[in-house]
Amino acid sequence: MNGAGGVAVATQHPVRDYNHSTDQEYQRLRKLADEAYKKRDRFSHESQTAYQQGDKKSAHDLSEKSKAQLKIAEDLNMQAAEYVFVENNADSSSNEIDLHGLYVKEALFILQKRIKFATDHNESQLNVIVGKGLHSQNGIAKLKPSIEEFCAKHGIRNHLEKGNSGVLVLELQGVQMPVGGTGMSVPANQYNAQPQPQYNNNGGNPQGQANNYNNNINNSTNDNNGKDSTLASIFKIICSCIKGLT
Repeated sequence: MNGAGGVAVATQHPVRDYNHSTDQEYQRLRKLADEAYKKRDRFSHESQTAYQQGDKKSAHDLSEKSKAQLKIAEDLNMQAAEYVFVENNADSSSNEIDLHGLYVKEALFILQKRIKFATDHNESQLNVIVGKGLHSQNGIAKLKPSIEEFCAKHGIRNHLEKGNSGVLVLELQGVQMPVGGTGMSVPANQYNAQPQPQYNNNGGNPQGQANNYNNNINNSTNDNNGKDSTLASIFKIICSCIKGLT
């Protein structure tokens, strides 16, 4: 955005009250996913041991249990990714995307879809909110360097927003993403399109099953007079991509 005389000025972002690091529902989903991964590893180890001991039936049964736990873990992480993305972007402008709370692979997958949408619709700039690593393990930011590496790989010029080291500004003029995106796949073996719990804006408990996730996005968007159809379309595309529908 340019001020008088063409001088670039920083975008004024609204104050965000949401903090995924203190959201009990988000933490619950991630914790359950981690526990499922640990069970997967345990069953896998026990399966290998049984096979080495010649007990092929037990080895097979344990292997199936391992696969089941993997699917549970991936589904839980998918729910967490959807949940935190919607919460973080409830107050985002149509030219920005907040990736807080997403694992690196999740964030990169969503970002490449958002960039493709932007380039297809002649958007010249995208503000990517990556944070400063305050909630990362040992305080080391992971999203920012990963996104910078992604941009370098695809020839996307970027810089930190003036006065805000937690926002990367991506310059998209002339950027051409591959027709099929970047070749990145959904960040899990199975991100199935299952009905997901419907959440309130306070990070509370699930309130029944969401039969149509995109309808929830539209409803929350329509309730906010500051939103536009572009943002609703972006949410639809990204949420569909998370669930592997595109």
